[in-house]
Amino acid sequence: MHRQAAEIHLARCLALEGAEAQIRVNVVNPDAVLRGSKIWSGEWKEQRAAAYKMSTDDLEEHYRSRSMLKRSVFPEDIAEAIYFFASDMSAKSTGNIVNVDAGNAQSFTR
Repeated sequence: MHRQAAEIHLARCLALEGAEAQIRVNVVNPDAVLRGSKIWSGEWKEQRAAAYKMSTDDLEEHYRSRSMLKRSVFPEDIAEAIYFFASDMSAKSTGNIVNVDAGNAQSFTR
C-alpha cells in the first residue's frame, strides 16, 4: 500500500505543478487483473494462493467474489479508463483517481 500511496501523491504533485501549462495528471488504479498480466506468471501467483490458502486455479474466483460487484477486471477495462483520461472527455480533470476494481472497499480514496 505504501507504494500506491506514494504514486498517488506524486501524481497529485505533478497535477499541481503542470496545471498552469494545461498538463493533466490522473491515476488509473486497477486491482486483481489476472488475465494478461505478467505479475501472475512469476512467484506472485503462488504466493497469493498460499496467503489465501487456496490453489492458484481458484484465485480468479476469489478476486471476483471479494469485489463488491462480483465481477472480474480485465485489461480492456483498464484500457477504457486510460482512454477516458487521455481523451477530451476528461479535459477538465486533473489530480483524479479512477479505481478499476469492481468495487474494493479497501481501495476507496481516502
